[in-house]
Amino acid sequence: MRVRYVIEALLFSLVVIGGWVAWAVVSGMMLTRSYVPDIVESYSSVEHLQSEVSFGVVYNVHWSILAGGFIALAALYYFARAWLSNRLSARKS
Repeated sequence: MRVRYVIEALLFSLVVIGGWVAWAVVSGMMLTRSYVPDIVESYSSVEHLQSEVSFGVVYNVHWSILAGGFIALAALYYFARAWLSNRLSARKS
């Protein structure tokens, strides 16, 4: 019975991460489709970006962070599912 929970947790995590990746791909496609290069106004857009961002760091997501998130999401789903199952079985008794 517990193997079923682990498999459900892994499948749920795959669906959530797959949805996140699909959303990133679709939004990237929409941004690419609506992009119009403009030579005359190109410097002004870069100047605007450079003046607006005065500090900060751009983070690249490493594969280990994604794997850790996947495992954490699977564990959270597993424990929530097991807790709910135990609570429902106690209520039936």
